[in-house]
Amino acid sequence: VRAVPAGQLATVARWAEERRAPLHVHLSEQTAENDACLETHGCTPTRLLADHGVLGPRTTGVHNTHLTDEDIALLGGSTTGTCMCPTTERDLADGIGPAVALQRAGSPLSLGSDSHAVIDLLEEARAMELNERLRTRTRGHWTAAALLRAASADGHAALGWDDAGILEAGALADFTTIALDSVRTAGPVPRLGAETAVFAATAADVRHTVVGGRHV
Repeated sequence: VRAVPAGQLATVARWAEERRAPLHVHLSEQTAENDACLETHGCTPTRLLADHGVLGPRTTGVHNTHLTDEDIALLGGSTTGTCMCPTTERDLADGIGPAVALQRAGSPLSLGSDSHAVIDLLEEARAMELNERLRTRTRGHWTAAALLRAASADGHAALGWDDAGILEAGALADFTTIALDSVRTAGPVPRLGAETAVFAATAADVRHTVVGGRHV
């Protein structure tokens, strides 16, 4: 919204649609972004994107931190994705985005780092749940399995790779393995592996990374 003139938003959206390409846009990360958009265009960044045909299932709003109820309805109703980046939002003191409300409205959630300071998708997954606990004083907004999907398969889908993020014949073999015997992860029974990975492991516990079937 800050980088592309309003008159060119529809052009970008058409370009992505014609090529069946994903479209990502930083959206309402900070209140100053919203204030500038309201002053210039008389509407929120989400409404501006909606009016120019940018929203839709191939589009992902990155951050989606400071949204109105109408914004949430527009994003969810168009099945526009949301990529939450909790560690950079925390680092920059941006705030906590309405992830639960967005998901309930119909916006698919994924996770990203958006940061050179912390590149750890396990921390992002953990932070999304813990942020909601702080906000609501209630636990259990997402299961560990749902958080892992947001950090893996759902992130792949947001990038337009429908054949990745799953382990089955014919799909891209992209995966990592996580040690369950480190000083952070040892102890829980194997059936709690997902919970251990999300709530105890860090990037330091990644043992193997395989991309396209090739160990890297």
